[in-house]
Amino acid sequence: MKELFTYKEFIKMMQKYGIKHKKRKLKRNENVMTNTSNPNSVILLIKGYISSYTCESPETLLSVFEPGVFLSYSILEDLPPLVTNIALSEECIVYEYRKEDIEYALSLFPENFGFQYFFLKKIGRHLYYKALLNAKDHQEKLYYAIKYLGKLIGEKDGKGNIVLPSEITIKILIEYSTLSKAAFYRQRIRLIEEEILKPHKKTFLVPKKVVKNSEKQLTSI
Repeated sequence: MKELFTYKEFIKMMQKYGIKHKKRKLKRNENVMTNTSNPNSVILLIKGYISSYTCESPETLLSVFEPGVFLSYSILEDLPPLVTNIALSEECIVYEYRKEDIEYALSLFPENFGFQYFFLKKIGRHLYYKALLNAKDHQEKLYYAIKYLGKLIGEKDGKGNIVLPSEITIKILIEYSTLSKAAFYRQRIRLIEEEILKPHKKTFLVPKKVVKNSEKQLTSI
């Protein structure tokens, strides 16, 4: 069922209806909405990673989103922008759709309702794991921040380890975990010593044994 309602299938569906989009390339650190053709556009991330910060607290990193996420979904709910989205990758590609076209495609055809469910589920997973992280004890913040980001946007290598994207820098981990720099480095040293976390090229790796343990402990949605 899930394979029927991916963002790639959504793009094909919109093309079938003759609904056009604007393709945009973003550079690292560019605000997604800076060069938008319309502030009410709905933005679909196609390539790269985006860091999302809450408008009420601009220094608070909500999550790091992967391709297939609608970055301005609140527009469909007739709400003002709730987050600020910043390009993390050297090159990000987004498709920009008119709000009215998205509403037309998702509301008038019952066979398309599944797209809305899976798009909301993808956003919901990020909010779910961020809420779990916020409830963790301070001394466990980095441990769970890495686990949750691994589940959300990490990729398994040939040995079963989870590798985080190179965009997940120390700065991003500090912001996502909500730790101070001093607390972050203390916890980082401990996790490396206990082989829970391993530096890997320009990013980090979660060993297979930790991945298996997390799969038993964490609830997925």
